[in-house]
Amino acid sequence: MNIYQRIVLVLGAIALVITIWTTPQIVIVQGTYAKPTMDLAQLQPIIASGTALMRAVVVIGVTVLVFFALKGIKGIEIKRKAKKTKPSKKS
Repeated sequence: MNIYQRIVLVLGAIALVITIWTTPQIVIVQGTYAKPTMDLAQLQPIIASGTALMRAVVVIGVTVLVFFALKGIKGIEIKRKAKKTKPSKKS
């Protein structure tokens, strides 16, 4: 995994949170949908789950496509260093 792929994953996660957080809210009043107004303030608005799901799938799809597109780019490779352990003393 290079540095560009890691950046894309972080930006994708941030975009996913923002996308779900900014999904429009609706209120169900007697089986119909209504936008929340001041007179409906006592009702609990809910997130439109279909819209949130569709937006989330698009963000995840774009993130995965860009992640794999950057796989061939030569960038700074991120390599994990092996943990140094102390040699055990045998008696």
